[in-house]
Amino acid sequence: MEKNSRSEEFELFKVIKVEVLTATPDIPLSEDEESRGYFPEIPLLNFELENGENFLMTNIPVSIAIEIARKINAVEGADSRLTIAELVPEICVIDKIIIDSVIPYSNAYQATVEIRLEGFSEIQRFQLIPSHATLLALIAGTDIYVSSSIIKSPESKRNV
Repeated sequence: MEKNSRSEEFELFKVIKVEVLTATPDIPLSEDEESRGYFPEIPLLNFELENGENFLMTNIPVSIAIEIARKINAVEGADSRLTIAELVPEICVIDKIIIDSVIPYSNAYQATVEIRLEGFSEIQRFQLIPSHATLLALIAGTDIYVSSSIIKSPESKRNV
């Protein structure tokens, strides 16, 4: 466990495993969708934390969930072009990712990404969409933390 560098009042729990899951919502399907065997799936991210708890995020963008699953399972693509998530670790050091807050008046989490430009010691902090930050951390081989402030809150069942 680590103290949050932005605020010393909350503990940070290290993520020891990330899983991409899917859920099928209980929504009525059209006859055409049913006849084709169509079932909409919503990507989820499950974070196993060092304290034994799990932290679940819903409504993950499908393209990001696919990229996270590919990275977790070491599946290489045939495309030699870099994505933005692959470019960022090439030009800076990702110190850590912290899923640390909820955007006011929304149901969305926010992550803080701490980076340093190559050759510099000053840390810069940026707020990112947590699923995008997770992909960035997996590509960069950087630790991900979840703040106790969002795990313990009564409203902790939120979307990305």
